[in-house]
Amino acid sequence: MSDFGILVGRVEGAVDLPRLLEEVGETLGVRLREMPEGSRRFWGELGDHRVYVNDEFDVNGVDEPTEPYQSHPYEIIVDAADDVDGKSIAVRLYEVMKGSGEYQLILLNEGLFLGSTHFPEEEW
Repeated sequence: MSDFGILVGRVEGAVDLPRLLEEVGETLGVRLREMPEGSRRFWGELGDHRVYVNDEFDVNGVDEPTEPYQSHPYEIIVDAADDVDGKSIAVRLYEVMKGSGEYQLILLNEGLFLGSTHFPEEEW
């Protein structure tokens, strides 16, 4: 069982959290809800898998994040019961968001680099 993550930033301006939640929910067909109230951490179930969208820095009180986290303030996590399904879900979401041209994305598996819209693998 692995976690697949997507670090999310915007090509221009700040990420609009309500819009990000809507895009993730619509793409995956999952209803995201806040946990617990006021945490800025959201989750939904997709079969045997869970999907989380986190504003990690607000949740964990990080005042001065380093790169690439500073420019990618949101993280989407696919907590997969099955690695093949989990990767498929994460890659599908990554490709849809990449296709919009609005986001800077870094795709990870357990913190290991799988791909990016803009960040070179050798710098990871």
